[in-house]
Amino acid sequence: MALPSTNGEVLAEFNDQQPLVFFVNGKKVIEPNPDPECTLLVYLRDKLRLCGTKLGCAEGGCGACTVMISRIDRTAGTCGRVHNLAANACLTPVCSVHGMAVTTVEGIGSTRTRLHPVQERLAKAHGSQCGFCTPGIVMSMYALLRNSAVPSMKELEVAFQGNLCRCTGYRPILEGYKTFTKEFGCAMGDKCCKNQNGTSNGCGVEVDDKLFDVSEFKPFDPTQEPIFPPELKLSDSLDVESLVFRSSKTSWYRPTKLDHLLALKKKHPDAKIIVGNTEVGVEVKFKHFEYPVLVYPTQIAELTQLERVDGGLKVGSSVTLVEMERVMREEIDKLPESETRLYRAIVDMLHYFAGKQIRNMASVGGNIMTGSPISDLNPIFTAAAIELEVASVDGGVRKVRMGDGFFTGYRKNVIRPDEVLVSLFIPKTNKDLHFIAYKQAKRRDDDIAIVNGAFQVLFKQGTDIVEQIHLAFGGMAPTTVLAKKTAAALVGQKWDKALVEKANDLMVEELPLSPSAPGGMIPYRRSLTLSLFFKAYIAISEVLGNTVTGREPIQDREKSGANTFHTLVPKSAQLFEKVATDQPITDPIRRPQVHASAFKQVTGEAVYCDDIPKYSNELYLALVISSKAHAKVLSIDPAEALAMDGVHRFFSADDLCSEGNSCGPVFHDEFVFWKDVVTSQGQLLGAIVAENQSIAQKAARKVKIAYEELTPVIVTIEDAIAKGSYYPGYPKSIVQGDIEQGFKQAYKIVEGDCR
Repeated sequence: MALPSTNGEVLAEFNDQQPLVFFVNGKKVIEPNPDPECTLLVYLRDKLRLCGTKLGCAEGGCGACTVMISRIDRTAGTCGRVHNLAANACLTPVCSVHGMAVTTVEGIGSTRTRLHPVQERLAKAHGSQCGFCTPGIVMSMYALLRNSAVPSMKELEVAFQGNLCRCTGYRPILEGYKTFTKEFGCAMGDKCCKNQNGTSNGCGVEVDDKLFDVSEFKPFDPTQEPIFPPELKLSDSLDVESLVFRSSKTSWYRPTKLDHLLALKKKHPDAKIIVGNTEVGVEVKFKHFEYPVLVYPTQIAELTQLERVDGGLKVGSSVTLVEMERVMREEIDKLPESETRLYRAIVDMLHYFAGKQIRNMASVGGNIMTGSPISDLNPIFTAAAIELEVASVDGGVRKVRMGDGFFTGYRKNVIRPDEVLVSLFIPKTNKDLHFIAYKQAKRRDDDIAIVNGAFQVLFKQGTDIVEQIHLAFGGMAPTTVLAKKTAAALVGQKWDKALVEKANDLMVEELPLSPSAPGGMIPYRRSLTLSLFFKAYIAISEVLGNTVTGREPIQDREKSGANTFHTLVPKSAQLFEKVATDQPITDPIRRPQVHASAFKQVTGEAVYCDDIPKYSNELYLALVISSKAHAKVLSIDPAEALAMDGVHRFFSADDLCSEGNSCGPVFHDEFVFWKDVVTSQGQLLGAIVAENQSIAQKAARKVKIAYEELTPVIVTIEDAIAKGSYYPGYPKSIVQGDIEQGFKQAYKIVEGDCR
């Protein structure tokens, strides 16, 4: 691996004159001054006025902003391979789509021309209601069809892991889109039971269940879809050059060589390296972090390699999760089961890792370097003690092994600020090496873990005696942790129920959680560590029963303990009263009707409040709110906020008369802006008026407010009693008879507190 010699010479190779170039719905977009902090969603909506793509959660969890991003992989053959990926536009930086093609819901069909089959079938199957999530659902399905013209129902469900619908319900969505799948139709043909309508409701009334007529649907022909822009396919001019985009606050570097990247990290050790922006995007939006230097390394060969080598897979740190999953599935299909146990654990875990849109864009290296304590992959990598390759200008190339001591604190590890994670080596397993991992979350798909665990067990050859064991957990500390004491005590033990009991006793002591631990659910999380290990014990015992001579097989009734949740292919039916033969054709009663807005919703043409074009002189107001719950306001200083470009005014209680500042539904005992004392967090203290939402919200956070904490602080009933804090005229009581005498005569008295 060649390392840079002269830092300045390398950085001089970055082109700062190149405009941002990409395609949207087949049209070329050239942006001479791109903002590195601008997301693709903001650019589509504000600059290109393509408002079909919606802003929902702004963190990649709801799917309302889904678009399809197409990019070419020039390492795959002479002509390259085009990847069509569903992605969250709310997280995707607009600078990251340089040299790519973006397709939005407006680009596949419209009511003015013709609807795409994906749009038509969703509308006619009654798959939209409020319609806000509908464009994202349409684009997730469209991206799936661009990769698999006749998908399976399982592929369909996976494609929608990252799409939420709060009002329509998923039944009509899946019913409409099931018509694209291999499973559509009944093996009984015309004799299908759903075609035998009668009096099945038991009331003597004929019923129907056909909500739409499949024969009306336009056929889907995958050969007629828009092609990848020839300009991008035929020329690599936009891919090979290292470039930089700059704004007044942020620089975006896109290096194409490893030495360029290392030189950047030497000069800017605090620079953020991003691939999918799935973590940094959330930090910037919700935690208000600011990163002056961003580095996008997806054109560097060493970081994007995915190579089969002796003993395992070498995975570049910028390889996306979906690409790693694809190659691992290929290995699982062709290699013996005993060699792919680690791969299987990773692939199984990836199914529960966020949604499809996130997995399409997020990188494996980003997951490691982010160091989340509830990461789904880091417990696996820690238990497997995988080897990392890191590099820097001064330190050269070195190997780092994940495991004990790799994570040094919350989101910190042993890799130095000037170093770059280049690749990781994921080894094969063998007949005596077992690996299993589990995750427990509140939802089965697209949810963060409560606790996850990964377990690697090496047995003495041909036996069930533990030679080495690693137990890694997420969600039990500020970092991924290893139960080292427990593991040491299990070495040399027979893999039986006595081992489980011993492990339980030790893990309870080794993995404590304080009552105030972030995330709560302390007893549940502690019990989950034992539950997940027991599941692993059963799963491994089942394999040992078939491979270790003389070992008693696990009982059938115990095998289910190792099972994870398995979904069945969705089936649904909605019965309604059949239309009478003499009912006029103009009478809509009992007839399923496509609602009036459906076609506009599926094409992105429906206009919501946030889609209304802005006035040329329109300003945005952002609220300044109290951060204290019980305090005196000493001063409010908006000077720093008012000094920002684009900020026009600050308003507070001083700008309103006493009567004008009073408000309330009946009694005017509240205030528009609070001034002297605040009684709860979030009360309004002022408002910033600026040219756009981003500037206004940033300026609002710059307003300095000085408080004086007030006493006494009363947060419990006991506090109120001790301080004599009562409502006037309270407590009130109704007394009948002698209470004390009643207590004396009672057979049993129950005492305690009720909260």
